[in-house]
Amino acid sequence: MLEQLAIDFGSCPPRWRFSRLVLRSPHRERIRERLEFVRGFFPELEGITVRVGLVRKAGVLGWGSLDPDHPGVWVRPRRLDAFTIAHEFTHLLQARGLVPRGERACDLWALARSPLVVDRSPGYLRVPLRLRHQRQLPAQDAALLHRVATEALEARERGERSYLRRFERAMELAVRERPDPEPGTNRATPLIQAFTFGWTRRA
Repeated sequence: MLEQLAIDFGSCPPRWRFSRLVLRSPHRERIRERLEFVRGFFPELEGITVRVGLVRKAGVLGWGSLDPDHPGVWVRPRRLDAFTIAHEFTHLLQARGLVPRGERACDLWALARSPLVVDRSPGYLRVPLRLRHQRQLPAQDAALLHRVATEALEARERGERSYLRRFERAMELAVRERPDPEPGTNRATPLIQAFTFGWTRRA
């Protein structure tokens, strides 16, 4: 029995396969910590080895493979937003047919994962400028984005085809009707509240 257990454990594939650029990066441990934190919200990736590389093209924050046989994500070490990682992990789910294709759908499914990975606004779905221009989303805004995304997906389950537009309209209305936050309100992001990475400065 013990021998069988040893064989079973030994057959588990590694969680990551880091490129040589990542292995040589001074941010290697920070990259791994951020990836591990966000991956905890993606049980669909259990048992899958994800290749991790570095983005080198200017203006690109991340990239996720749509090849189901070669799952991989590429990240920018100085812009390791949790939501960027969640968005790229969602591309891996799209590659496996678990999420509809398209960048806006990718944004929506990533927002619906958890407010803890929503530390910045989505880049493809339309959201009010008041949110888009914030460098760090406060917990209140992260919770709002997550809730409205979840409601949009529930509407899709009921057969609504314009669920993406529904999200955008609901966000516009919610922000318009919400009072401005009072001075001194705690604006820490849920990610920072849940997990301290030590270096949170954005490039």
